[in-house]
Amino acid sequence: MKMLLSSRQILAAAALAVLVFVGYPAYGQDDPLPSWNDTPTKKAILNFVGSVTKEGGPDFVAMQERVAVFDMDGTLVPQKPVPIALVPVMAEIRDAVARKPFLGDKPAVAALLKRDEDALHAAGQQGVLDLIAVATDGKTTDEIAQNVQPLLEKENHPKFDVPYAKTVYQGMRELLALLEANGFSNWISSGSPVLVTRELSMEMFDIPPERLIGSNAGTKFDERDGRSVLVFDGTINAINDGAGKPVGINLAIGKRLLVIGGNEGGRGDVAMMRWSKDRNGPSLQLLINHDDAAREYAYAESDGYSLDAARKYGFQVVSMKDDWKTIIGK
Repeated sequence: MKMLLSSRQILAAAALAVLVFVGYPAYGQDDPLPSWNDTPTKKAILNFVGSVTKEGGPDFVAMQERVAVFDMDGTLVPQKPVPIALVPVMAEIRDAVARKPFLGDKPAVAALLKRDEDALHAAGQQGVLDLIAVATDGKTTDEIAQNVQPLLEKENHPKFDVPYAKTVYQGMRELLALLEANGFSNWISSGSPVLVTRELSMEMFDIPPERLIGSNAGTKFDERDGRSVLVFDGTINAINDGAGKPVGINLAIGKRLLVIGGNEGGRGDVAMMRWSKDRNGPSLQLLINHDDAAREYAYAESDGYSLDAARKYGFQVVSMKDDWKTIIGK
């Protein structure tokens, strides 16, 4: 009986083979990050992985402490034109507004219906959560979950012309595989609701759903047709963004993190990156800079908040334009 391996598992096995035979992250033909240009950023990543996994070395970190957490939208996948969590619920949002027109007065809902990308992005994580609350109100967890994967596989991203399920940044796909091959446990901490993100985490990122930290929609126990169900009540219980991210990570994992990945453009990842930076011992913080308008999108906070924080606290900035040969693999 043949065992089929996922592309992530194949990449991880290749990265592990490199480390076993050469004892250190390698370049050239055996490069575990082939879609990254040979820039100081790439070298910093490979040097860090090599140093924390070298037994007997001054920066060695035991395997149980090798935890990496990544934001999702804008860090692992594009967050424009809409965050991926909204794709499966677009029809529900339109239907909800048709039934209750006053819902269209919410800024994020109005922006989505008008296809105003700038206004939608400006609404931030709270806007995304408002949209999710509108879309899920009165629906059961099973009803929402069953729509996620089919729609992500069916709907194509307008810029990359591949299904949303295939829009993982190639460089981050390789990085996740490299970390997994070196004994890291990879997690996601996203502002998007876990009711959507855990339905796609395994297929898209090879990260099991129990390693998902996210915002929580209000849910209540109910009964329908003689069967117990959980029903969304149109509210958001907890927002996993900004200063709430390190709190959520601590509740789920209980330790400061060795590796953190976030992105500029929404201000939401700096707190968890600072919390990682202040751990006792080595750590690595990666801030994805959306600076490639031709191949992806170019945007940032108007006051440069995240990039300024990177300079102040010593985060490693990943330039899409300079550090990545490929944005989305085909």
